[in-house]
Amino acid sequence: MFKLFLPYDVFERHKKVGSFIEKDQSVVDIGGELNHLSQFCSPRKIFVANLTSGDIIISKNKLPFASDSFDVACSIDVLEHIAKNKRRDFIDNLAKIASKRIILSFPIGTEKHISYEKRMQKLLLKKGESIKYLNEHIRYGLPTKKDIEILTDGYARKIIYSGDIKINEILFRLFIYDPKVKVLRKIIYILKMLFNLASNELFYNLLSNKNFSIWVNRAYVIIDR
Repeated sequence: MFKLFLPYDVFERHKKVGSFIEKDQSVVDIGGELNHLSQFCSPRKIFVANLTSGDIIISKNKLPFASDSFDVACSIDVLEHIAKNKRRDFIDNLAKIASKRIILSFPIGTEKHISYEKRMQKLLLKKGESIKYLNEHIRYGLPTKKDIEILTDGYARKIIYSGDIKINEILFRLFIYDPKVKVLRKIIYILKMLFNLASNELFYNLLSNKNFSIWVNRAYVIIDR
């Protein structure tokens, strides 16, 4: 039940990735958060590997795993936080540790998406606020459709698109709305949770599978070994 209260963007990417994982598989979630992906699938075991927390701590940005350590290696919203010249190496390393499947999820760099994120960054700066992940998206650059094709060249891949930037912007503006009055802030927080509860599954059914266009929000890449 808790998963239905998550912000839609978080809900969608974990539900979608979870749908590509089978019950008897062992999974490593690179850069993931504890108890997110596990709410959306039931594999044999999920290990979370991160720089600062999780089942396994990654040091010096190197994956501390032997070849074929897991059936599935997931990377949920990590690729866009890696320098462009290191992204192929990252994918190749995932391929080494996963014996059956690699699953990548990331916001895709269309013209509309890039423009939207720059607009949101300016809005936050005017309010004296900053969101680290958004700043890194702009700093490193979101992977484009062409980037995906180049980065996964030579792999047996399937690419799925989802979302709508227009809806994403509305949801983001709701997410960052945070009144300063303490009582009002609590009320708004509860209303946001109730909105997520009522809308997450609806949005998922409407938006989780889309044909590529300049308006899509996210890409999923499934690589089978």
